[in-house]
Amino acid sequence: MDDNDNPSATRRRLLATVGTVGAASVAGCGFQAPRADDGSDAPAESPTERVGRLDRYPRIFVGSVDDLEDGAVETFNYPLEGTRNFLTKIESEAWGGVGSDGDIVAYNGLCTHMGCSVEGLVNPDREMAGPCSCHYTTFDLSKGGMVVSGAATTDLPQVRLAVEDGDIYATGIDGLVYGYRNNMRDGTAIEAATEE
Repeated sequence: MDDNDNPSATRRRLLATVGTVGAASVAGCGFQAPRADDGSDAPAESPTERVGRLDRYPRIFVGSVDDLEDGAVETFNYPLEGTRNFLTKIESEAWGGVGSDGDIVAYNGLCTHMGCSVEGLVNPDREMAGPCSCHYTTFDLSKGGMVVSGAATTDLPQVRLAVEDGDIYATGIDGLVYGYRNNMRDGTAIEAATEE
């Protein structure tokens, strides 16, 4: 039997030819990964470039440790104008709490179920926010805004805080604010605190 009559040999020659032509086409096209716009040699989709494009949370002043009394609840906008949050001092140490006793916390004011406000339903003595007036979700302020009961399945977004010389600063948010695909987009960012 001649190789020309053997279907397997013919199929192998055909695949080898197609593979060689395909490789030559790719090699000759001069493909290069897109480069970053800043003149660096890093490809535009490299981890270094992606990190450089991440949205950065502003650092803003939200209160003073000395002025925040036990049981007080103060509100502030962060990280966008109109994104309401609350700052409070609860009875005991909290996950992510700041201050000498770790009892100062801040959270976004919208329930994660349907976006109804829990801002006016904060009870620092019980360390709870809620129940939400729409579907009765309650959040534990001492445990990272964890859902205690109700319809929500996601914890209340916690605002990251830092204390410097008695001043309290918001530095970021853990969790997605209800109604946003990204906490830093689709709005006007709050002006970051300036160092003096």
